[in-house]
Amino acid sequence: MPRTDHKRLVARGYDHIAADMLRLATSEPPGRKVGYLERVTSGLPPTARVLDLGCGPGLQSAWLAARFRTVGADISRGQLALARERAPGASFLLADMSSLAFAPQSFDAIVAFYSIIHLPREEHASLFANMHGWLKPHGRALVVLGSEDTEGAEANWLDFGADMWWSHFDAETGLDMLRAAGFGIVESAIEPDSLIGEGGHLFAICEKTDPTPGPSPKRGGEAYPSPSPFPKGKGNELA
Repeated sequence: MPRTDHKRLVARGYDHIAADMLRLATSEPPGRKVGYLERVTSGLPPTARVLDLGCGPGLQSAWLAARFRTVGADISRGQLALARERAPGASFLLADMSSLAFAPQSFDAIVAFYSIIHLPREEHASLFANMHGWLKPHGRALVVLGSEDTEGAEANWLDFGADMWWSHFDAETGLDMLRAAGFGIVESAIEPDSLIGEGGHLFAICEKTDPTPGPSPKRGGEAYPSPSPFPKGKGNELA
C-alpha cells in the first residue's frame, strides 16, 4: 500500500472515532500528561509559541492555549473540529505533519503525543530535523514514540469500527534519531499505555542543543532518510 494510503487510513480512522476517542481520552487521569507538559514548558513566558503536533481532540492544546500562544496541527478533520471547540484560543491547521512548513525558530516548544507513531517511520528522521529547525535555541520538544520496532494495521481498533495503522522503531533507535537531529535528551522513560491497558511508549523530552546536526545515523547498514527541503505553504490537506 502506498504511504499516502496509510496516511489516509489514519485520517479516516480518526475522523470516524473522534468522539469515541475524546470520551476515552477524558477518562484518562490527567496527572501524567500534565506533568510532562509542565516540564517541557517550564520557564516559558506567556508570549511563548508552542506547537501541538498531532493535536487530536485538543486536550493538550486547551492546556497549552491557557498559558501560551498555541498552534495545533492534525491530519484528521474530525479531531480538529473537537480541538477547536476545546481550545478556541489556539490556531489550528489541517495537515500531514511531514508537509508542514514553518519559518526557522518559530516555536519555543513542541509537543507530540501519540502522533509521530502514525507517520511512516522512514519519515521520522526528516521530521525530527524539521522540528529542530522550527525551535528556537534551547527550545524543548516532548515526543511520544514507539518502544518496539513494529509497523502494521489493526482492523476495528478498540472496537470503535475503524481501522488504524502505526509505524515506528524501537525506543533506543528513536533516541538515537533525536540525537542525530541535534537534540540532547533531557529525560526519557517507557510509559505504560493508559488508554488501552497494554504495551508502552517512549516518552522523551529533548532540547535543541546542536545548531548544525550531523549526518543521519545508520540502522541495518542503511542511512536514515536525509531531511528534504520544506514544501511551500502551511500544510498539505489529504482528500
